[in-house]
Amino acid sequence: MHPTGKTPNEESPLNGNKALSLDEVKTELHKRHHPSLTSLDIEAHAKTVHRIRTLKEKHDVVMLGHNYMEPLVFGLSTKEEQGDSLGLSMYAANTEASYLIFNGVPFMAETAKILSPDKTVLVADKTAGCSLADNFGAEDVKKLKDLYPGAPVMIYVNSYADAKAESDICCTSANAAHIAKTMPGDTIIFVPDIFFAQNLEEELKGEKNVVYPGKDNTARGAVCEVHERFTLSDLVAIRESFEIPKGHERRKLYAHWECRPDVLKESDFYGSTSQIMKDIAARVENDQLERAFVASECELTSNLSQEFPQVQFWTACSVRCSHMAKVRLDKIANILEAIDSGDDLTEYEVTLDADVIDKARLPIERMLEASV
Repeated sequence: MHPTGKTPNEESPLNGNKALSLDEVKTELHKRHHPSLTSLDIEAHAKTVHRIRTLKEKHDVVMLGHNYMEPLVFGLSTKEEQGDSLGLSMYAANTEASYLIFNGVPFMAETAKILSPDKTVLVADKTAGCSLADNFGAEDVKKLKDLYPGAPVMIYVNSYADAKAESDICCTSANAAHIAKTMPGDTIIFVPDIFFAQNLEEELKGEKNVVYPGKDNTARGAVCEVHERFTLSDLVAIRESFEIPKGHERRKLYAHWECRPDVLKESDFYGSTSQIMKDIAARVENDQLERAFVASECELTSNLSQEFPQVQFWTACSVRCSHMAKVRLDKIANILEAIDSGDDLTEYEVTLDADVIDKARLPIERMLEASV
Protein backbone atom coordinates (compact mmCIF):
# COMPACT_ATOMS: atom_id res chain seq x y z
CA MET A 1 0.00 0.00 0.00
CA HIS A 2 1.20 3.51 -0.68
CA PRO A 3 0.06 7.15 -0.71
CA THR A 4 -0.83 8.57 -4.11
CA GLY A 5 0.43 12.03 -3.22
CA LYS A 6 -0.97 15.53 -3.16
CA THR A 7 0.73 17.33 -6.03
CA PRO A 8 -1.57 20.10 -7.37
CA ASN A 9 -3.26 19.23 -10.61
CA GLU A 10 -2.72 21.53 -13.58
CA GLU A 11 -5.25 22.54 -16.19
CA SER A 12 -5.89 20.94 -19.58
CA PRO A 13 -6.30 17.26 -18.61
CA LEU A 14 -5.70 14.84 -21.45
CA ASN A 15 -9.14 13.72 -22.42
CA GLY A 16 -11.52 14.76 -25.13
CA ASN A 17 -11.71 14.72 -28.88
CA LYS A 18 -9.43 17.66 -29.65
CA ALA A 19 -6.63 16.74 -32.07
CA LEU A 20 -3.22 16.96 -30.45
CA SER A 21 0.27 16.46 -31.79
CA LEU A 22 2.48 13.77 -30.27
CA ASP A 23 4.47 16.39 -28.37
CA GLU A 24 1.24 17.92 -27.04
CA VAL A 25 0.11 14.49 -25.88
CA LYS A 26 3.38 14.01 -23.99
CA THR A 27 3.08 17.46 -22.43
CA GLU A 28 -0.46 16.80 -21.26
CA LEU A 29 0.49 13.43 -19.81
CA HIS A 30 3.35 14.98 -17.87
CA LYS A 31 0.97 17.61 -16.48
CA ARG A 32 -0.95 14.93 -14.67
CA HIS A 33 1.83 14.58 -12.10
CA HIS A 34 0.49 11.17 -11.14
CA PRO A 35 2.85 8.98 -9.05
CA SER A 36 1.90 5.84 -11.00
CA LEU A 37 2.53 7.57 -14.33
CA THR A 38 6.31 7.86 -14.63
CA SER A 39 8.29 9.54 -17.40
CA LEU A 40 9.19 6.07 -18.66
CA ASP A 41 5.47 5.17 -18.87
CA ILE A 42 4.75 8.35 -20.79
CA GLU A 43 7.55 7.81 -23.29
CA ALA A 44 6.55 4.17 -23.71
CA HIS A 45 2.84 4.84 -24.34
CA ALA A 46 2.54 8.37 -25.76
CA LYS A 47 2.60 7.23 -29.40
CA THR A 48 -0.22 4.76 -28.77
CA VAL A 49 -2.27 7.35 -26.89
CA HIS A 50 -1.72 9.82 -29.73
CA ARG A 51 -2.77 7.27 -32.35
CA ILE A 52 -5.90 6.35 -30.39
CA ARG A 53 -6.83 10.01 -29.97
CA THR A 54 -6.32 10.64 -33.70
CA LEU A 55 -8.48 7.71 -34.85
CA LYS A 56 -11.12 8.35 -32.20
CA GLU A 57 -11.63 11.84 -33.58
CA LYS A 58 -11.37 10.76 -37.23
CA HIS A 59 -14.17 8.22 -36.92
CA ASP A 60 -16.22 10.10 -34.30
CA VAL A 61 -16.06 7.16 -31.90
CA VAL A 62 -17.67 7.36 -28.47
CA MET A 63 -15.19 5.83 -26.03
CA LEU A 64 -16.80 4.90 -22.73
CA GLY A 65 -14.38 4.76 -19.80
CA HIS A 66 -15.32 2.87 -16.64
CA ASN A 67 -14.08 4.24 -13.32
CA TYR A 68 -11.97 1.11 -12.73
CA MET A 69 -9.82 1.59 -15.83
CA GLU A 70 -6.15 2.41 -15.26
CA PRO A 71 -5.40 6.15 -15.68
CA LEU A 72 -3.95 6.05 -19.21
CA VAL A 73 -7.02 4.19 -20.48
CA PHE A 74 -9.48 6.20 -18.38
CA GLY A 75 -8.03 9.44 -19.71
CA LEU A 76 -8.87 8.49 -23.30
CA SER A 77 -12.51 9.32 -22.58
CA THR A 78 -13.99 12.78 -22.18
CA LYS A 79 -15.48 13.69 -18.82
CA GLU A 80 -18.93 12.93 -20.23
CA GLU A 81 -17.73 9.50 -21.39
CA GLN A 82 -16.48 8.50 -17.91
CA GLY A 83 -18.52 6.86 -15.15
CA ASP A 84 -20.14 3.64 -13.97
CA SER A 85 -21.47 0.94 -16.30
CA LEU A 86 -25.14 1.92 -16.35
CA GLY A 87 -24.48 5.65 -16.58
CA LEU A 88 -22.17 5.06 -19.53
CA SER A 89 -24.71 2.88 -21.30
CA MET A 90 -27.39 5.54 -20.85
CA TYR A 91 -25.03 8.21 -22.15
CA ALA A 92 -24.21 6.07 -25.19
CA ALA A 93 -27.90 5.58 -25.98
CA ASN A 94 -28.27 9.34 -26.37
CA THR A 95 -25.34 9.82 -28.74
CA GLU A 96 -25.43 9.72 -32.52
CA ALA A 97 -22.14 7.86 -32.90
CA SER A 98 -22.23 4.60 -34.84
CA TYR A 99 -19.28 3.08 -32.98
CA LEU A 100 -19.18 2.66 -29.19
CA ILE A 101 -15.96 1.38 -27.64
CA PHE A 102 -16.66 0.34 -24.05
CA ASN A 103 -13.49 0.35 -21.98
CA GLY A 104 -14.79 -2.09 -19.40
CA VAL A 105 -15.79 -5.76 -19.32
CA PRO A 106 -18.33 -7.44 -21.66
CA PHE A 107 -21.36 -7.48 -19.34
CA MET A 108 -21.12 -3.68 -19.29
CA ALA A 109 -20.95 -3.56 -23.07
CA GLU A 110 -24.00 -5.85 -23.22
CA THR A 111 -26.02 -3.25 -21.32
CA ALA A 112 -24.91 -0.63 -23.82
CA LYS A 113 -25.99 -2.94 -26.64
CA ILE A 114 -29.39 -3.53 -25.02
CA LEU A 115 -29.99 0.22 -24.81
CA SER A 116 -28.44 0.90 -28.25
CA PRO A 117 -29.25 -2.18 -30.36
CA ASP A 118 -28.60 -0.42 -33.67
CA LYS A 119 -25.09 0.70 -32.74
CA THR A 120 -21.85 -1.23 -33.05
CA VAL A 121 -20.61 -1.90 -29.50
CA LEU A 122 -16.98 -2.97 -29.16
CA VAL A 123 -14.73 -4.12 -26.32
CA ALA A 124 -10.97 -4.47 -26.25
CA ASP A 125 -11.02 -8.02 -24.85
CA LYS A 126 -14.10 -10.24 -24.97
CA THR A 127 -12.42 -12.73 -22.60
CA ALA A 128 -12.40 -10.17 -19.77
CA GLY A 129 -15.00 -11.52 -17.35
CA CYS A 130 -16.42 -10.70 -13.94
CA SER A 131 -16.60 -12.97 -10.91
CA LEU A 132 -20.19 -11.84 -10.30
CA ALA A 133 -21.47 -12.21 -13.85
CA ASP A 134 -19.43 -15.25 -14.90
CA ASN A 135 -20.66 -17.40 -12.02
CA PHE A 136 -24.36 -16.70 -12.40
CA GLY A 137 -26.74 -17.13 -15.34
CA ALA A 138 -30.30 -17.56 -16.49
CA GLU A 139 -30.65 -21.08 -15.04
CA ASP A 140 -29.66 -19.82 -11.61
CA VAL A 141 -32.42 -17.19 -11.76
CA LYS A 142 -34.94 -19.83 -12.79
CA LYS A 143 -33.97 -22.06 -9.84
CA LEU A 144 -34.67 -19.30 -7.34
CA LYS A 145 -37.95 -18.42 -9.04
CA ASP A 146 -39.02 -22.07 -8.68
CA LEU A 147 -38.04 -22.06 -5.00
CA TYR A 148 -39.90 -18.83 -4.24
CA PRO A 149 -42.83 -18.64 -6.69
CA GLY A 150 -44.39 -15.22 -6.97
CA ALA A 151 -41.48 -13.33 -5.40
CA PRO A 152 -40.16 -10.62 -7.77
CA VAL A 153 -36.54 -10.94 -8.88
CA MET A 154 -34.27 -7.91 -8.60
CA ILE A 155 -30.97 -8.43 -10.41
CA TYR A 156 -27.81 -6.43 -9.97
CA VAL A 157 -26.73 -4.72 -13.19
CA ASN A 158 -23.41 -6.61 -12.85
CA SER A 159 -24.81 -9.60 -14.71
CA TYR A 160 -25.10 -10.90 -18.25
CA ALA A 161 -28.07 -10.25 -20.52
CA ASP A 162 -29.44 -13.81 -20.31
CA ALA A 163 -29.79 -13.53 -16.53
CA LYS A 164 -31.36 -10.07 -16.80
CA ALA A 165 -33.86 -11.48 -19.30
CA GLU A 166 -35.18 -13.87 -16.63
CA SER A 167 -35.54 -11.14 -13.98
CA ASP A 168 -38.24 -8.60 -13.16
CA ILE A 169 -36.17 -5.52 -12.51
CA CYS A 170 -32.54 -4.39 -12.47
CA CYS A 171 -30.73 -2.29 -9.91
CA THR A 172 -27.39 -0.65 -9.36
CA SER A 173 -25.50 -0.36 -6.09
CA ALA A 174 -26.71 3.25 -5.92
CA ASN A 175 -30.44 2.55 -6.23
CA ALA A 176 -30.87 -1.02 -4.91
CA ALA A 177 -32.54 -0.08 -1.61
CA HIS A 178 -34.90 2.36 -3.32
CA ILE A 179 -35.79 -0.12 -6.08
CA ALA A 180 -36.44 -2.90 -3.57
CA LYS A 181 -38.95 -0.74 -1.70
CA THR A 182 -40.95 -0.22 -4.90
CA MET A 183 -41.38 -3.96 -5.49
CA PRO A 184 -44.75 -5.59 -4.67
CA GLY A 185 -45.12 -7.91 -1.69
CA ASP A 186 -42.97 -8.31 1.39
CA THR A 187 -40.36 -10.66 -0.17
CA ILE A 188 -37.90 -10.02 -2.99
CA ILE A 189 -35.26 -12.24 -4.59
CA PHE A 190 -31.93 -10.46 -5.01
CA VAL A 191 -29.20 -11.86 -7.27
CA PRO A 192 -26.35 -12.58 -7.76
CA ASP A 193 -24.08 -10.79 -5.22
CA ILE A 194 -24.25 -12.52 -1.83
CA PHE A 195 -22.43 -9.83 0.19
CA PHE A 196 -24.46 -7.08 -1.45
CA ALA A 197 -27.62 -9.06 -0.64
CA GLN A 198 -26.61 -9.35 3.02
CA ASN A 199 -25.96 -5.62 3.18
CA LEU A 200 -29.28 -4.91 1.49
CA GLU A 201 -31.02 -7.25 3.94
CA GLU A 202 -29.66 -5.17 6.82
CA GLU A 203 -30.66 -1.94 5.10
CA LEU A 204 -34.24 -3.15 4.54
CA LYS A 205 -34.72 -4.85 7.90
CA GLY A 206 -38.37 -4.57 8.90
CA GLU A 207 -39.44 -3.50 5.41
CA LYS A 208 -38.63 -6.39 3.08
CA ASN A 209 -37.58 -10.01 3.38
CA VAL A 210 -34.57 -10.39 1.08
CA VAL A 211 -34.04 -13.86 -0.39
CA TYR A 212 -30.69 -14.53 -2.05
CA PRO A 213 -28.49 -17.45 -3.14
CA GLY A 214 -27.32 -19.55 -0.20
CA LYS A 215 -29.84 -18.15 2.28
CA ASP A 216 -31.77 -21.26 3.35
CA ASN A 217 -31.32 -22.66 -0.15
CA THR A 218 -28.67 -24.32 -2.31
CA ALA A 219 -28.90 -21.87 -5.19
CA ARG A 220 -25.63 -20.61 -6.62
CA GLY A 221 -24.60 -17.00 -6.09
CA ALA A 222 -21.40 -15.02 -6.44
CA VAL A 223 -19.22 -12.34 -4.85
CA CYS A 224 -16.91 -9.71 -6.30
CA GLU A 225 -13.37 -11.08 -6.29
CA VAL A 226 -12.03 -7.57 -5.63
CA HIS A 227 -14.31 -6.41 -2.84
CA GLU A 228 -14.32 -9.75 -1.02
CA ARG A 229 -10.60 -9.31 -0.36
CA PHE A 230 -11.21 -6.51 2.13
CA THR A 231 -11.78 -7.82 5.66
CA LEU A 232 -12.62 -6.18 8.96
CA SER A 233 -9.07 -6.73 10.20
CA ASP A 234 -7.78 -5.01 7.05
CA LEU A 235 -9.84 -1.90 7.75
CA VAL A 236 -8.79 -1.81 11.41
CA ALA A 237 -5.15 -2.02 10.31
CA ILE A 238 -5.70 0.66 7.65
CA ARG A 239 -7.13 3.03 10.24
CA GLU A 240 -4.10 2.53 12.46
CA SER A 241 -1.43 2.57 9.74
CA PHE A 242 -2.77 5.56 7.81
CA GLU A 243 -4.06 7.46 10.85
CA ILE A 244 -7.71 7.53 9.84
CA PRO A 245 -9.49 7.22 13.20
CA LYS A 246 -13.21 6.55 13.14
CA GLY A 247 -15.20 9.75 13.34
CA HIS A 248 -12.36 12.03 12.23
CA GLU A 249 -13.79 15.16 10.61
CA ARG A 250 -11.30 15.33 7.71
CA ARG A 251 -10.15 11.73 7.26
CA LYS A 252 -12.50 9.09 5.92
CA LEU A 253 -12.55 5.39 5.15
CA TYR A 254 -14.92 4.44 2.32
CA ALA A 255 -16.30 1.01 1.43
CA HIS A 256 -18.30 -0.30 -1.53
CA TRP A 257 -21.68 -2.03 -1.19
CA GLU A 258 -20.10 -5.24 -2.53
CA CYS A 259 -17.81 -5.58 0.52
CA ARG A 260 -18.58 -7.83 3.50
CA PRO A 261 -21.19 -6.55 5.99
CA ASP A 262 -18.66 -6.07 8.81
CA VAL A 263 -16.46 -4.02 6.45
CA LEU A 264 -19.36 -1.66 5.74
CA LYS A 265 -20.03 -1.26 9.46
CA GLU A 266 -16.40 -0.32 10.08
CA SER A 267 -16.33 2.27 7.27
CA ASP A 268 -17.14 5.96 7.67
CA PHE A 269 -19.17 5.97 4.46
CA TYR A 270 -20.38 3.16 2.23
CA GLY A 271 -22.20 3.17 -1.07
CA SER A 272 -21.83 2.74 -4.81
CA THR A 273 -18.82 4.02 -6.74
CA SER A 274 -20.79 7.09 -7.81
CA GLN A 275 -22.03 7.74 -4.26
CA ILE A 276 -18.50 7.49 -2.90
CA MET A 277 -17.23 9.88 -5.56
CA LYS A 278 -20.03 12.37 -4.88
CA ASP A 279 -19.33 12.30 -1.14
CA ILE A 280 -15.62 12.91 -1.77
CA ALA A 281 -16.43 15.77 -4.18
CA ALA A 282 -18.79 17.41 -1.69
CA ARG A 283 -16.25 17.17 1.13
CA VAL A 284 -13.49 18.56 -1.07
CA GLU A 285 -15.68 21.46 -2.11
CA ASN A 286 -16.24 22.31 1.56
CA ASP A 287 -12.59 21.69 2.49
CA GLN A 288 -13.58 18.77 4.70
CA LEU A 289 -11.34 16.00 3.36
CA GLU A 290 -7.57 15.74 3.67
CA ARG A 291 -7.02 11.96 3.66
CA ALA A 292 -9.03 8.98 2.44
CA PHE A 293 -8.90 5.25 1.81
CA VAL A 294 -11.39 3.60 -0.56
CA ALA A 295 -11.99 -0.13 -0.09
CA SER A 296 -12.48 -0.87 -3.78
CA GLU A 297 -10.56 -1.48 -7.01
CA CYS A 298 -7.22 0.33 -6.76
CA GLU A 299 -7.51 2.07 -10.13
CA LEU A 300 -10.59 3.88 -8.85
CA THR A 301 -8.31 5.50 -6.29
CA SER A 302 -5.75 6.26 -9.02
CA ASN A 303 -8.39 8.17 -10.96
CA LEU A 304 -9.77 9.87 -7.85
CA SER A 305 -6.30 11.11 -6.94
CA GLN A 306 -6.05 12.83 -10.31
CA GLU A 307 -9.47 14.45 -9.95
CA PHE A 308 -8.92 15.52 -6.33
CA PRO A 309 -5.16 16.19 -5.94
CA GLN A 310 -5.73 18.12 -2.71
CA VAL A 311 -6.66 14.85 -0.96
CA GLN A 312 -4.06 12.34 0.19
CA PHE A 313 -5.43 9.01 -0.99
CA TRP A 314 -4.07 5.69 0.19
CA THR A 315 -4.71 2.57 -1.82
CA ALA A 316 -4.34 -1.21 -1.72
CA CYS A 317 -2.06 -1.60 -4.73
CA SER A 318 -2.51 -5.36 -4.92
CA VAL A 319 -6.32 -5.22 -5.06
CA ARG A 320 -6.89 -5.00 -8.81
CA CYS A 321 -9.55 -6.54 -11.00
CA SER A 322 -7.67 -8.96 -13.24
CA HIS A 323 -10.50 -8.72 -15.78
CA MET A 324 -10.51 -4.93 -16.00
CA ALA A 325 -6.72 -5.04 -16.36
CA LYS A 326 -7.13 -6.86 -19.68
CA VAL A 327 -8.34 -3.62 -21.25
CA ARG A 328 -5.05 -2.17 -22.47
CA LEU A 329 -3.98 0.67 -24.75
CA ASP A 330 -2.65 -1.63 -27.45
CA LYS A 331 -5.92 -3.57 -27.65
CA ILE A 332 -7.96 -0.36 -27.87
CA ALA A 333 -5.65 0.84 -30.64
CA ASN A 334 -6.25 -2.44 -32.50
CA ILE A 335 -10.01 -1.80 -32.54
CA LEU A 336 -9.54 1.67 -33.98
CA GLU A 337 -7.05 0.44 -36.59
CA ALA A 338 -9.62 -2.16 -37.67
CA ILE A 339 -12.30 0.53 -37.97
CA ASP A 340 -9.88 2.73 -39.92
CA SER A 341 -8.95 0.00 -42.39
CA GLY A 342 -12.44 -1.44 -42.72
CA ASP A 343 -11.37 -4.81 -41.30
CA ASP A 344 -13.70 -7.36 -39.70
CA LEU A 345 -14.70 -6.30 -36.15
CA THR A 346 -16.02 -9.69 -35.02
CA GLU A 347 -13.15 -10.12 -32.56
CA TYR A 348 -14.31 -7.04 -30.67
CA GLU A 349 -18.04 -6.68 -31.34
CA VAL A 350 -20.60 -7.49 -28.66
CA THR A 351 -23.72 -9.07 -30.15
CA LEU A 352 -26.96 -10.34 -28.61
CA ASP A 353 -29.98 -12.16 -30.01
CA ALA A 354 -32.93 -9.86 -30.65
CA ASP A 355 -35.19 -11.77 -28.24
CA VAL A 356 -32.61 -11.49 -25.44
CA ILE A 357 -32.31 -7.76 -26.06
CA ASP A 358 -36.10 -7.38 -25.88
CA LYS A 359 -36.42 -9.41 -22.66
CA ALA A 360 -33.37 -7.88 -20.94
CA ARG A 361 -34.39 -4.34 -21.85
CA LEU A 362 -37.62 -4.59 -19.84
CA PRO A 363 -36.04 -4.97 -16.35
CA ILE A 364 -33.62 -2.14 -17.18
CA GLU A 365 -36.47 0.13 -18.28
CA ARG A 366 -38.43 -0.75 -15.14
CA MET A 367 -35.44 0.27 -13.03
CA LEU A 368 -35.10 3.57 -14.85
CA GLU A 369 -38.81 4.30 -14.39
CA ALA A 370 -38.69 3.41 -10.68
CA SER A 371 -35.61 5.59 -10.18
CA VAL A 372 -37.31 8.81 -11.34
